[in-house]
Amino acid sequence: MTQRARSIALTVAAFALLGSGGVMVPAQTVSAQTVDPGTAGPAGAESTGTTGPPQDTAPERSASSGQATGEDLVELARLSAEAGALGEELHLARADLERADAERQRREREAGVAAGLAAVADLGASRDQSLVDRLATLRYRGGDTGATRAAVLAESPRDLVDRIGTLQRLSGATTSALGASRAASAEAARLRVEADLASEAARASARDAQRRADDLDQRSDEMRVRIDEVRRRVDALSDAQRALWAGGPLVPPGYVAPAIDGVNTAALNVALTRIGSPYSWGATGPSEFDCSGLMVWAYAQEGKTLPRSSQAQAVAGAPVAMPDIQPGDLVIYYAGATHVGMYAGDGLVLHAPTYGVPVKLEKVDAMPISGVRRY
Repeated sequence: MTQRARSIALTVAAFALLGSGGVMVPAQTVSAQTVDPGTAGPAGAESTGTTGPPQDTAPERSASSGQATGEDLVELARLSAEAGALGEELHLARADLERADAERQRREREAGVAAGLAAVADLGASRDQSLVDRLATLRYRGGDTGATRAAVLAESPRDLVDRIGTLQRLSGATTSALGASRAASAEAARLRVEADLASEAARASARDAQRRADDLDQRSDEMRVRIDEVRRRVDALSDAQRALWAGGPLVPPGYVAPAIDGVNTAALNVALTRIGSPYSWGATGPSEFDCSGLMVWAYAQEGKTLPRSSQAQAVAGAPVAMPDIQPGDLVIYYAGATHVGMYAGDGLVLHAPTYGVPVKLEKVDAMPISGVRRY
């Protein structure tokens, strides 16, 4: 949705029946200042009261009723904007949770690999130590196995040469095996340290993912409460109030969609086919949308993947200066990037405004622009 406090200029016509005929009271206009739902507090209508004793006349009662109607819609706009802003923040939080969970899984895989390598290194160290032990047994079996004993036991010069050669080979093998055993033991110890560090990192990632999940659950509960309140109020609007809430026409007279000359204009023309589709928090089409969901859906039809939230869409893509804006560019609104629309040409933006207001075209500067991104 439009994650924003919508700029409302409400012209409330009050009628009072006097006698047998209807008398129209001059229209009264109630204005609400455009605010960023991420930072704004409650918005209220300007007071138009005057001093002096109250006069209980039908025209004044009608005017007062009109002002109350305007104030109700201003308050509803604020609640709707806050709900939409929270919805976009939840999209971002879900993406963060997915990244945290992917990091947790990666860390756990690394910990498993490190533990496996450490176990293999331990086996290698044990095997090398066993070889050292066997060689030592062969070498020292029967006491002195040096050259003197070999000379005493040799039956011939040739036998002496063979015995000395065997002793040298055993000595070299023992030294080599001992070195390999020590190296394997050191490698096993190093890998065990890495495995412990990887396990701790995996546990930290799991704790972070759980914290994000718990926070998301809590904020989702808050979101549901706000959504229910906005729905209840919008659904209770009278036909006249609903017309004021919806604003002007869905398509301004004379608008012509730009010709398709690339992916961006193709995405825009696809999005234009959704004009009149209802707004729904968290929806990405094809029949209902929130503000960022409409952007995601339109570009997906052209094979391009966009981030899910308006905040993420505000930092991805390429920045574009307002004088260089082109059809298909994303227009980011408010300092908190809580709303997004698609530039449609002719100074208009296509967007999914809020609950009770379908996808429509509006003036691109109807809300405070914080940036433009091209994908």
